[in-house]
Amino acid sequence: MMNWLNTYRRYACDIHRINREVQQNPEDFILTVEKIFHSDIRQITDRILNIPVKRHIIYLSGPSSSGKTTTGMKLAEAFEKKGCHAILVSMDDFYLGKDYIRILPNGQHDFEAVEALDIPLVKKCVKQIVLEGECDIPVYDFPNSSRSGQIRHLKAEKDSVIIMEGIHALNPIFDDAVLRDYISKIYVGVKQGVKDNEDYVLTNREIRLIRRIVRDYKFRCTGPETVIHRWEDVVEGEQKNIRPYRYNSDFTLNTIHIYEPCIMKKQTVELLSQVAPDTAEGVTASHLAAALQRFEAIDEALVPSDSLMREFIGGGTYHY
Repeated sequence: MMNWLNTYRRYACDIHRINREVQQNPEDFILTVEKIFHSDIRQITDRILNIPVKRHIIYLSGPSSSGKTTTGMKLAEAFEKKGCHAILVSMDDFYLGKDYIRILPNGQHDFEAVEALDIPLVKKCVKQIVLEGECDIPVYDFPNSSRSGQIRHLKAEKDSVIIMEGIHALNPIFDDAVLRDYISKIYVGVKQGVKDNEDYVLTNREIRLIRRIVRDYKFRCTGPETVIHRWEDVVEGEQKNIRPYRYNSDFTLNTIHIYEPCIMKKQTVELLSQVAPDTAEGVTASHLAAALQRFEAIDEALVPSDSLMREFIGGGTYHY
């Protein structure tokens, strides 16, 4: 397969251009960005559909708050619209459980390591679904950090795609389950930051952090100070378990929505004001708040209900 790496769409991420678009017509600005992103999804879908194999496996991965969950759903929708049966599988369901995962020096279980997954079972299920058209996968009990004992039966039609989404999906440890011809790999990430000439206003990593601050407050009952405190550990895990394998991907999808600082501004600045200023987390909070204040604000009601941004701000049509 042609490797599309380095051919992902790059945007003119200049704060002055972004603010000018917002001032002129924010609704058109948002819809243009959304159309472009959906076009990228369709292009990847069309490329994969041209691969002459049945029951294709798609490994989908990306770092925290890159939007991989929504991307997986959108890919599944795009395949279905083309008449191709699509099954979405979260690799998180293959976690072994906290009783089988090593403990780090800080006393936390190492859920970020690939060994936290039942690797033989992942490979067995991939082989069965490709060659036999069906398999049983476990259902993970997240509140108790253990397997639930339940199973989910997957049955794929003759022409199907099975989208395996997870932080370890690009790890080559899973490559020998079936022939490489049956596999496509997609890496999703915020590939750009926003600049003022040559200087960054927000880096791509800071954009992901802002997404996570808003999402975790709304949906995971986690305050901004805790999110910021944990962020370096999250990034360290990404450097070890995700980024080394991004060059193995066949497709790279840039998930930045260049209007997003404008819709994130109001709620994020309010959340960041809760962080004590005389702490390390407070320094980061102050920096992010100051950067966001430079953007023109957009009413989040203008964001389409099926936008990837709804994964973070809520109010969307997808269920997570």
